[in-house]
Amino acid sequence: MARSRSQNDAEDIELDMTPMLDVVFILLIFFIVTAVFVKEPGVDVTKPLWTPNLSTEKPTIMVAVANDNQIWINKNIVPKAGVGTILEKMKAENPKAEGVIQGDELAKIGTVLDIQDIFVGLGIPVKVSVEN
Repeated sequence: MARSRSQNDAEDIELDMTPMLDVVFILLIFFIVTAVFVKEPGVDVTKPLWTPNLSTEKPTIMVAVANDNQIWINKNIVPKAGVGTILEKMKAENPKAEGVIQGDELAKIGTVLDIQDIFVGLGIPVKVSVEN
């Protein structure tokens, strides 16, 4: 008789996982919303030996100038005339955006400075990266 009671008690106990799943989904949504998405330029550049002091924070906009003066944003080659439009869209998505220009050591300095002028004209803080 005692055996039948313990079996009935074990069958009546259920573990409700719903509150725990709710908490997990709320945390997942929180981390997705607060994540910072970094746009990669899409090309590796060979950089000269000089290294400026850059902040350790990751920028949200990265532009690369390859050795053949091609401009890369979001893994796509962009003509110089289209850089301003793309940067405006990126700033509209994230008004607190910061940028980094990665210049190849064989890239023309004029191209890098033109891109820097576009950043400054749009009011986006920018740093030029030539670190190794």
